[in-house]
Formats: sequence, C-alpha cells, structure tokens
Amino acid sequence: MTTTHDAAAKAEVGGRFHELQQELAPRRRAPYRLTEDIAIPPVTRGQLLALRRTNNDDEQMAIVLGDQYEAVEALFADRPLDEWLAFQKDLYAHLFGQGSSELPGGSSGS
Repeated sequence: MTTTHDAAAKAEVGGRFHELQQELAPRRRAPYRLTEDIAIPPVTRGQLLALRRTNNDDEQMAIVLGDQYEAVEALFADRPLDEWLAFQKDLYAHLFGQGSSELPGGSSGS
C-alpha cells in the first residue's frame, strides 16, 4: 500500500509536480532570517490549513514560526513591544507578500 509520504517522494522525481517545483524555484521566497541561528521557512499548505482553524493570534504565530517558536519567543521576551510588532509586520510581509496584514483575514499584529 502506498503511503502519503511514498506518493510525495515519487511525485518529486518527475511529472508535472516536479516541473511546477522547478518553475517556482527561481521566485520562491527564501526563509526569513531573523538571526544567525533563527531562520523561519516559508509557510506550507499544512500550516495554512492550521491557520484557518484558529483565530487566536498566539496560536497563529506558533503555527507560522513552527520549530523556531521557542527561540523567537525567548529572543523577544524582554524586548520592547514595538520591536515585536515590527517583527510581526516584517515577517508576514516576507512570508505572505507586502500588505498582507491589511488584507481581510490578515494578521494586524498582537
């Protein structure tokens, strides 16, 4: 029986899925580099689906930051709030495109 992981691995080898990846590669967003040690990768479809299931700002940020969540929280814990808000705005612009925080359903920052 073919698993989802097996199907994804096979799809990456060839076919239109592979071609789409190659077409998108030159314009794909790079990870958001916050510090030398903290890089936040582009949002996946799975993360987007998880974002749709919650309206809680803290949960949404945890979803977007993924495995970098604890490191980012520790970095900003004792910093002024305006730095956190500027980071959120800049991160969302990088990951979702400029002006994403002004779109209906976009994050306005906590």
